[in-house]
Amino acid sequence: MAGSYNAVADSDGVMHYIYAQLEPMSCALACMFMIENEVEQMTHAEGEGGIKQVSGAHPGSLLASQLTGDNGGLGWGTTVANAAKTFADLGVQLTKVDSFDPTGAKYGFKWDKPRIRDSKPALILIGWYQYSKGKLTRNGGHFIVAARIAKSNAVVVLDPLLGTLHELHGHKGVYLNHGLFGKIEFILYTG
Repeated sequence: MAGSYNAVADSDGVMHYIYAQLEPMSCALACMFMIENEVEQMTHAEGEGGIKQVSGAHPGSLLASQLTGDNGGLGWGTTVANAAKTFADLGVQLTKVDSFDPTGAKYGFKWDKPRIRDSKPALILIGWYQYSKGKLTRNGGHFIVAARIAKSNAVVVLDPLLGTLHELHGHKGVYLNHGLFGKIEFILYTG
């Protein structure tokens, strides 16, 4: 099944083709599709559906959770471990995986910007959080792609939910979008 693309230029005028996810919980699949296209410098006809089939062969897949009826049949999305195995099957090499705990005593978020460059994007897992009784509580997650570093030193990110582009200027791991407060939990680098 083919999805739609939004063509959007970043602040340096570089054009990005942002794949809009097909299903409510398929952000990881859409991001892996964008990353595979960028790494291989070509577009694959299978789209998100092809990635879903590859991902479905491993534990933690959206497909497996949909088949068991989780979350009213929508599934729970894709785990980071599943994404890593899916990338291996697709021939996309992960060079580094960073993890951060936004609820821990020390968040310790830090970009490894030299690893994010043209044809070497990164997959990012955002945790959606809210403060409740003075405590930070996770309330879902969302995957996005770090496509490149702009001349301004901002991280150019592609968000498959609405097919939008954002530039993160520092932000200390904070991602504000879709009316939600997010913090970066994982970065899977391909460069």
